[in-house]
Amino acid sequence: MNKKRIVWGSILLGLPCVLLPVILMGYVAWMLNLAAAQQRLETLASVASSRAHGTFSEAAGALKSIAGSRLAPCTPESIDEMRLLTINTLSVKSIGYVEEEIYACGSWGPVGQHAAPWREDFTTADGVRVSLGVQSRIVAAKPMMALQYAAFNVLVDPEQFLQVMLDEDLHLTVGTAAGQLVSASRPGAEHFLARVHSGPHSGLADGYLYTLVHSGDWVAIAALSRHELMQGLIRRELMLLPIGGLLAGVLVLLIVRRTRQRLSPLAELQLAVRNREFVVHYQPIIRLSDGACVGAEALVRWQHPDGSQVCPDAFIPLAEHSGLILPITDQVIDNVMRDLGPLLVKERSLHVAINLAAKDVSSGRFLPKLEAALRRADVQQKQIWLEATERGFVEIDAARATVNRARELGYLAAIDDFGTGFSSLQHLQQLPLDVLKIDKSFVDHIDQDAATGSVTGHIIEMAKSLRLQIVAEGIETEAQRDYLRGQGVQFGQGWLFGKAMPAEAFLRFFRERASVAVEQDALEAAMPV
Repeated sequence: MNKKRIVWGSILLGLPCVLLPVILMGYVAWMLNLAAAQQRLETLASVASSRAHGTFSEAAGALKSIAGSRLAPCTPESIDEMRLLTINTLSVKSIGYVEEEIYACGSWGPVGQHAAPWREDFTTADGVRVSLGVQSRIVAAKPMMALQYAAFNVLVDPEQFLQVMLDEDLHLTVGTAAGQLVSASRPGAEHFLARVHSGPHSGLADGYLYTLVHSGDWVAIAALSRHELMQGLIRRELMLLPIGGLLAGVLVLLIVRRTRQRLSPLAELQLAVRNREFVVHYQPIIRLSDGACVGAEALVRWQHPDGSQVCPDAFIPLAEHSGLILPITDQVIDNVMRDLGPLLVKERSLHVAINLAAKDVSSGRFLPKLEAALRRADVQQKQIWLEATERGFVEIDAARATVNRARELGYLAAIDDFGTGFSSLQHLQQLPLDVLKIDKSFVDHIDQDAATGSVTGHIIEMAKSLRLQIVAEGIETEAQRDYLRGQGVQFGQGWLFGKAMPAEAFLRFFRERASVAVEQDALEAAMPV
């Protein structure tokens, strides 16, 4: 169940990790494209507005120059001066002199024809009257801009206001500060002149990205259509999306790596420790002389939330190697006190054997935890046997210090699985022990292998010489029980008496065993002597 949850969680996490970098790069591409286009438009509009201001100033300067001339109007010298100004002033197409609605002369020469007055659109601060979209009085031509000062006028081609470098995809419009159109590079964006007095001067509107810039009496608008803007976006996305894909790939690899870590045995074990998934089963310890249940060995089990269990051999080595055995030992202590604490208080002769790892024995770090748990449960130290395998006593000096401290507090120390490692009589003599447990492998061969039986007998004699209590593990037949009892072994455990069982089952087992013992005692008492 946990694995499925982790896998599905990784898949659900992977989807946004794939999509978000791509979406992010798309957003970055849009913002970069928008910023670049906006900067491009601002630059163009600024140049165009400056150009419009310069063009008008140049034309107005030529107009004021001829108006201030000391030559009499329309004399050959005056007409020559008009022609010279027209030639030398790029923005001016022609110069004329009008008096009492008579176009007397101009840079074309003497005229002398009626001239209807032009509609004046606005007047500048220095008195120049401006008319937009007027027709030349001499020849048919495209609409011009007329500037009038005193009796003189000049005509300006509106396209002069657009004399800037202009890319094909851009729209450029020049107008007056009042929002009147002067010239446009192509139709489409002139309606933005309505935003001169209201609305934002830049942004996306009506299918265009636009920028409006003022310069004196003139306004320039540069615009880019949405279609052309999207073309630029596609180009930037083609550059940035590979980066988004690379980033998504890195994130997916990290998720895969993290998922593998979480699905590894070590990660599962770490999660089990955090979730306190460890329970304790209890295998009865029987006094062989009368069959009474005098205790139990606490055996840790890893139980998944779905009820399935993991064999200790599958996780204990990993727990010891990773150091997770230490918190597991703590959970075992808590579970033992919770499960059997009340029974241990009631039955002071009953004991529980708790297995310790090598790191527990060498460090002694479990003792404060155990002492606190016993105080809370009101269990006595003599009711707790501390078991460690031969490997637990490898660091002999540290182990001896821990065992001595534990025995001083009242605990009993036992060596488990004796005979499977390197222990010898000399090694045992260096350790302050109370109990020796004979490994099941020796018990299995009783009455089957003379050599093994000899070793078993030797172990029993060795324990007796050290005045250790003896527990035989793995008793499965009555013959094994009888042999061990005959050899003076005090205690035994194994399937002959009962398998390791949950706390509730052990409590029932103990009560049933105790009631049978009471009945036997009653029968013996009732028998005549």
